[in-house]
Amino acid sequence: MQKLIVVILFLGLLITGVLGTETRMLFFWPGCLLLGIAGLMATARWRLRVSFPPSDVCLLSVVAFALYIVARACLSPVGYYAREDVFIVCAALVTYLLTATAASHPGARMGLVYVLLALTVGNLAVGLIHFSGRWDFHVVPGFFRAFEAGRIGGFYNNPNHLAAFLSMVMFLCAGWMLFGRVGPALRLVLGFVILTVATGTALTVSRGALIGVAAGASFFGIVALWLVWKTQRHLFKWMLIAGVVLLGLATAVLMKVNEDALRRRMAGEHAVSDIREHIWSSALTQHAESPLVGEGARMFYSGSVQYRDVALAGWTGDALFAHNEYLQMLADYGWVGLVLLALLVIAHVRNGLRFVGWFARVKFWRTGELADVTLALAVGSLAAVVATAVHAVVEFQWHIPAVAVTGAVLLGMLANPGFDSDAPRVRMPGVRVGMKLLGAAAALALLLGAVFWGTADYHVGKAAVLAKQKDQAGALEHLLRAGDIDPMNGSILYQRGLLELDSWRPDKSEAERKRIIQAALADLQRSCELNGFSHLTYLALADTLDAAGRHDDALKAIQQALRLAPLHEEPRLTLGKHYHNLRDFEKAEAAYLWAANANAKNGEGVMNWRSLYVQMLKDTAFLASRTRGQK
Repeated sequence: MQKLIVVILFLGLLITGVLGTETRMLFFWPGCLLLGIAGLMATARWRLRVSFPPSDVCLLSVVAFALYIVARACLSPVGYYAREDVFIVCAALVTYLLTATAASHPGARMGLVYVLLALTVGNLAVGLIHFSGRWDFHVVPGFFRAFEAGRIGGFYNNPNHLAAFLSMVMFLCAGWMLFGRVGPALRLVLGFVILTVATGTALTVSRGALIGVAAGASFFGIVALWLVWKTQRHLFKWMLIAGVVLLGLATAVLMKVNEDALRRRMAGEHAVSDIREHIWSSALTQHAESPLVGEGARMFYSGSVQYRDVALAGWTGDALFAHNEYLQMLADYGWVGLVLLALLVIAHVRNGLRFVGWFARVKFWRTGELADVTLALAVGSLAAVVATAVHAVVEFQWHIPAVAVTGAVLLGMLANPGFDSDAPRVRMPGVRVGMKLLGAAAALALLLGAVFWGTADYHVGKAAVLAKQKDQAGALEHLLRAGDIDPMNGSILYQRGLLELDSWRPDKSEAERKRIIQAALADLQRSCELNGFSHLTYLALADTLDAAGRHDDALKAIQQALRLAPLHEEPRLTLGKHYHNLRDFEKAEAAYLWAANANAKNGEGVMNWRSLYVQMLKDTAFLASRTRGQK
C-alpha cells in the first residue's frame, strides 16, 4: 500500500506540474484530487515505513505555518479569495508530509526527481512550440496562453514561473551529477541536462530567476567546496579550478543566449524605473492598515487597486500580486505570517546544512565515499531553496500550485535528508501525531474541494468558453449550475449578473426586461455582500440600479466604488454616465473631465472618457435642437 501511495503522489505531482501552472484554481483541481487520495491513504495506513527519521523541528515549523495560514484565511474578508491560498497550502502540506515519510527511501526520492525531470522535458518541449512563433499555445484545447510574445512559458502562462521551476530542478540535477552514484556517461548526460535547463531559464528572460540562479550557484559551490575540503582535501584545488571554469562557461552561455532579449527588456524597462517599486509601495501601504496579521488571504487583489501608487503609469494594469512574496506575506498575513515563513525556511536550511556537516564528519569516515543519493539531493535541495528564496524577492511564484508543490518536495527532502537512526536529534512530543492529523485534514479538504468546488469551476470555465463563442444562453446555464454548487463564490454571481444584463434587449417584453433586471440585481447585490472590496462589482450594481430606477442607491454604489478605486477612470466614468442618463449634463461633464485626469486609465478597446464625453455633447445638441423645433 505504501508503494501505491508513492505512485499516486507521483501522479499528483505530474498532473499538478502540467496543469496547476496559473494562479486560478480551474486546472489545479485534478492534482488536488490525486494528492488528496494519496494523503488519505497515508492516513489510513497511519504508520508508514520511513528510511530515516524526519526532523521534529522542521515538522513543527510547517505545522505552525500551515495552521496560521489556514486560520487567517478562514477569518479573511473574502472567502473565495482565501480559498486559493488554503488549497495551495493543503497540497503543499500533503506533498511535504509524503516526501518526508512515505517517499523517504532513496529509490522513492529518485522517483520524485524523475517526475520533476519529466515535467522539465515537457516544459521545454512546449517552450520550443512557443519559440517557433506559437506564443499563445496552451496544453488544454480551447484555452490560450495570454502572456506577451517573445518569452517561452512551457506549461506556465507566466515565463517567470517557468524559470522558478527550472531553477529548482537544475540544482537537483547538479547535486545528482556531482555527488550521486553515477557513471561517467550519466554525468555527461546530466551535465547536458543542466546546460539545457539553464538555456531554457535564459529563454524565459526572467532577470529575477537569473539572480536567483546566481545565488543558488554560489551557495551550491560553497557547500560543495566545503565538503571536498573536509573529506578529500587533495581534490580541493582541482574542484576549485573546475568550478571556476564551469561557472565562467555557464555565465557566458546564459549571457549569450539571453543577450538580445535582456537588452530589449532593459531598454524598455530600466531597472531604476521598474514598476515593481510602485507595486511594493502599494503592498506596504496595505500592510500598514493591519501590521500584525495582515488584511487577509489574497486581499492584495483589492489592495493593489485601492492603494495604487499615484506614480505608477496610467496605462499599467492592476498588479493583483505584490511581485515580492515577502511583501505579499506582510500585506496578506502580517508580521506573524512573515516570521513563521522565515522560521520555516531557516529550520529546513539549518537541518539540511546539519546533515551535510554530519555526513562529512561521520558518515564519510564510515564509507569513505562522497557519492551518496541522500547527500546529492540534500545539497541540490539546499541550493534550490536558496535560489527560489532569492527569486521570490521580485516574483510571486509560490502562489503557483506547481511551483509550490515542487518547493514542498525540496523542503520534505531537507526535513528528512537521510540521518541514520543513531544520529543525534531533537524529539518533540506530539509533533508527529499533530503533523499526521493536519495532513489528514489537508488531504480531506483537497478531496472534497476537488469534487465540489472543482465541479463549480469546471462550469465557470465552460461558461467562459461559450461566452467567447457568443453562446450566452449556454454560458448562463453553466453559471447557474456553478452558482448552485458554490453559492458563496461572489465571482460566479458577478459573472452571472453581467451575462444576465447582456441578455437585456429593447425589443423584449416589458415583463421580460424587468425579470432580467431583477435577476441581475439579485446576483450583483449578493456578490457585493460576499466581496465588499471589488469596485467592478459595485459599478455593475450601479448600472443595474439605474436601470431599475433606483438612482439614489446607484449613486451610493458608485461612491463605494470610488472609495475602493480612487485613482481609476472606470468609477468616474460610471459617475458621469449616471448623471448623463439623468440628463444632469453639468455634473456629467465634470465627472467625465475628472475621469480624463485619472491616474489609472482604461485599456484600449474599452470605454473611455473621451467617447462618453463626445456622446454627451451629441445628446445635448440633439435635445437642444428638439427644444428649438418645439418652439
